[in-house]
Amino acid sequence: MARKRYASCARWFGPRSKRCAVGGCAATWKRVNAECQFQSCGLQRQFSIAGGETSMIRWLGILRALMLIMMFTLMLSWPGVAAADAPVVHAILFWSRTCPHCHYVIEEVLPPLQAHYGAQFRLKMLEGGELANVALYQAAVRQFNIPPERQGVPTLIIGDHVLVGSREIPEQLPGLIAQYLAAGGVNYPSLPGLERAVGVELCGNTPCEEVAAPAETGAAAEPGIGGRPPAPDTLANALAGVVLAALAAVLVYAGIAIRRTGRWVAATAGASPARSRRSQNTADPRRSGWSVLIPVFALIGLGVASYLAYTKLLHTDVICGPVGDCDAVQLTSYSELFGIPVAILGGLSYLGILFFWLLHRLFGGQLGWTALLILWGLAVIGAVFSLYLTFLEPFVIGAVCTWCLASAVCMALILLLASHSLQSQAALRIPRAHSA
Repeated sequence: MARKRYASCARWFGPRSKRCAVGGCAATWKRVNAECQFQSCGLQRQFSIAGGETSMIRWLGILRALMLIMMFTLMLSWPGVAAADAPVVHAILFWSRTCPHCHYVIEEVLPPLQAHYGAQFRLKMLEGGELANVALYQAAVRQFNIPPERQGVPTLIIGDHVLVGSREIPEQLPGLIAQYLAAGGVNYPSLPGLERAVGVELCGNTPCEEVAAPAETGAAAEPGIGGRPPAPDTLANALAGVVLAALAAVLVYAGIAIRRTGRWVAATAGASPARSRRSQNTADPRRSGWSVLIPVFALIGLGVASYLAYTKLLHTDVICGPVGDCDAVQLTSYSELFGIPVAILGGLSYLGILFFWLLHRLFGGQLGWTALLILWGLAVIGAVFSLYLTFLEPFVIGAVCTWCLASAVCMALILLLASHSLQSQAALRIPRAHSA
């Protein structure tokens, strides 16, 4: 037993005698009555080994095991060691600064994917204003046999898949990234001239490095991939100016109408209850014939708002016609208010106008009058917001949405008719309030 304990001391304290490098003192151990006595440079420690291994020896073993585990974990988490075997998916995005669909993909679709996959998703972003990128795009058209109707931006190439537009990319890209990662990753497509491309390579949502230095002088892009900003749409801007002036004029008229209506409120406030009731019952809402046009314009506005909401929620192209650029307006941050598409809010406004118009037409007296006042208030709010959006289109956004102009015209006409009805109803009541 003594030899076993002696051997335990020797295993943990090393050779029988060591000499310190400083001071010449000795570091020795010896067994004294079932104890290991260790003396080093004048310091003495005793460790009891009665009954087997000491508690200190066990703690030293645990600490040594923890250090080995930490070192092993550190080696696995070292940047090069973990990333060396991780699969990586490479993709190329052709885009243009003047393309609203490109900005939607870059600002809304890609960031969540880049944050989720990090450096396992590498993306080369090549803008269409550089001749080298245009040549590369044309090479991709030939190599992947992209038909003419699918040529344009945004175009994203991942593996042997070509995704075009702001609908295909968000629908198919997440699944393709997961598919290629499960297969061990995929490299950039072997396009001739890729090494000369001008753009930025992103590892996740941070730049890896510049792919190439931008050219000193900008070059005009060829058709089909982007280019210089388009010239201002003179006709669209002129229409926006006319609608802007009309909205302002209608709002001024609405202010005059509510001021005149206030005269009736002040007059009836001093009249007796009986006279007030007689004056309220005299005004028949069905007498103002022009108010029947309010639901017509409300239904037209509701149709416009529904179509814009549909294209906004499904990210489809807006049929805009030869005037304006509806997509450019739809894809800006101004098309939403607190995260809700403005088109949806407009549709709710038109529904509210229809509801209160029905109350005004079906019920007379105080209920019909209150419904007309609420209708007028909804029209004022809608016209003010339409004025704000119409101002933004030519002066801030740089594009005009003809559908938005149509909705603004509908709201202006509704406010005009509601203000006229308000004055007509008030004019019928004022004389009665003053009559004997």
